[in-house]
Amino acid sequence: MTAVALNLEKTHHWVAVNSYRVRVAAFALVGVPIALHVLSRSPGVLFWITFLFQFALYPHLMQWRTRRCANPEKAELDNLTVDAVLSGAWAAGLGFPLWITVTLFLATLLNHTIMRGLPGILICPAALLGGALASTTVIAFRVSSDTDGLVTLSSIIGLAIYLSLMGVEFFTYIRRLHEVQGAVASQKQILEDANAALQGQISKIHDLQEKLRDQANRDSLTGLFNRRYLEGTLEREMARCKREGTPIAMLLLDIDHFKLINDTYGHQAGDEVLRVFSRILQESARAEDIVCRYGGEEFLLVLPKMPLEIARERGEHLLQLFEGTVVAFGERRIRVTTSIGVAGTPLHSDSAEGLIRCADEALYLAKHNGRNQVVTFGDAV
Repeated sequence: MTAVALNLEKTHHWVAVNSYRVRVAAFALVGVPIALHVLSRSPGVLFWITFLFQFALYPHLMQWRTRRCANPEKAELDNLTVDAVLSGAWAAGLGFPLWITVTLFLATLLNHTIMRGLPGILICPAALLGGALASTTVIAFRVSSDTDGLVTLSSIIGLAIYLSLMGVEFFTYIRRLHEVQGAVASQKQILEDANAALQGQISKIHDLQEKLRDQANRDSLTGLFNRRYLEGTLEREMARCKREGTPIAMLLLDIDHFKLINDTYGHQAGDEVLRVFSRILQESARAEDIVCRYGGEEFLLVLPKMPLEIARERGEHLLQLFEGTVVAFGERRIRVTTSIGVAGTPLHSDSAEGLIRCADEALYLAKHNGRNQVVTFGDAV
């Protein structure tokens, strides 16, 4: 492909670029057998001027016209029709010499079919016929179909060269098309890989966000939910139980004499007590229960759909578990007990804040009465 053709491709429709190359080749190749055919007849100067104009200058003039048009595609399709008309006129004017006529017909038909598709098969013969009829109105109709061997050979060679050039042209375009398709497929794969990597990164970011969100809602020492999580969840849980007409109970637990444990064994021992205490709470909880470290050595256990009586029994069971647990810290063995306050809906309160307040008052009473016991709100009466 020449630099001129490349430059044209940047500024003109592909039909115009292709037709220019095709027209130059077609008229040059068909011009040779025509010149050989008429040479022995000694045509006049006017013929040769017309011949040179048609087969040497005409293709370039048509390209110049196309480049000046606002719609190059339409202009070039119109040029194809003119090509067919002129080809018909030349065939008729020469007396329809067999191989020259065949060459003109096939070359023109091929151009129309390539550029127009199926409609070109109909338009081309009609235009050729129109050109032939126009020519016979000027030159008396005659048929001189014979061509000598040299003209026949040059026509066949010219037609073969033309068809070969068209084959090379389309081979080049098909190869380029495959290259483009390969590049597109490669880019598509790169984009798919990039998209997969992006989705992986998004998934990692989502997981990280979930971890960060979970970390923000959990106590770093015990792994239980923290007070922040409780504040965002308890109201929804209370509303859900109220909507479903089911009770909700609450146990507020406090480790007895926890300050004394810290003072006696050290804060690291106190941390281990908190971890063991939390693990027991977590292991004994149901899937729907909410276990929180409420603050310091206080823990809150929210029990959806659990009646108050069952919640108290649950507190008694936890009391026994803690009383029978020995916390190992180095060579030391630490025993702990807990005090538990119990409250529940709808008997004590219908609000989260009210229910916590009732459980806190029950816990205070349990500690006041000697610790290591379960007290339900209202037992003070």
